[in-house]
Parts: sequence; structure tokens; C-alpha cells
Amino acid sequence: MASRVFSGSEGDSADSRTKPSHTAPACPDRIAGAIPSGDGAVLVEAFRTKNKQITMCRTTGDELYYYGEFSDQREPGIAMRASKKPGGYEARNDPYSYRIKDGAVTIYRNGNRIGQEELTPEPSPS
Repeated sequence: MASRVFSGSEGDSADSRTKPSHTAPACPDRIAGAIPSGDGAVLVEAFRTKNKQITMCRTTGDELYYYGEFSDQREPGIAMRASKKPGGYEARNDPYSYRIKDGAVTIYRNGNRIGQEELTPEPSPS
């Protein structure tokens, strides 16, 4: 059976879109290594912006993580606990929050919008 990446439009419920399954590909090793309890984590969804990469992975303990980094990996990325929200995801790294919804990631600082970037689905982050 072929591996696949879960997208926001598959399945009938939020749980069916984000829980690990035997068909989900593994979270990339370098990202799983940056996630607490990341051994065995699966890839949920991945995106690119003009110069960044966002990878969503779920641990075997059913914890969702957002891993954000520059596409050229010039600096270490950051792993943040995330949650599934209607139509997308939200991750927090106080005072910042990152909301993925409607094909964009919107960045907030202390609740004030400071940026937004369009997202392109990425089938398999490197």
C-alpha cells in the first residue's frame, strides 16, 4: 500500500485526518529527533512558504507538533506543541502563535497579527 500524507480535506472527522495510521509515512528523522518523544512519529501534513517549511507530525503518544524552519535550514528549526482547529492547526511559542488555515499560515504576537504567508502542500519534507 502506498504511503500518503493526510490533508485537511480527507476523512469525515478531524480525528480521522490527524491520527497516525499504518499508511502514514514516518516523520523525517531530523524532525522527529527535535520533537519530544518523537521516536516513531508520523507525518501528518507538510507545507512550504516562499522561504520556510512547516511539518506537522504526531507522536506515538498522540501529541501533535508543528516544526517550523527556513527551507534552506540555515538555522535550527523549532518544534512546538500544536492542536487541530476547525479547518487547520494552531501552534504556540509564547508570545507567538501560528495558525494554519485556508492555505495560509498567519503569525500573531501577543494576539496581534504580524504576518501571513501562503502555503503550498509539500508531499514529503526533506
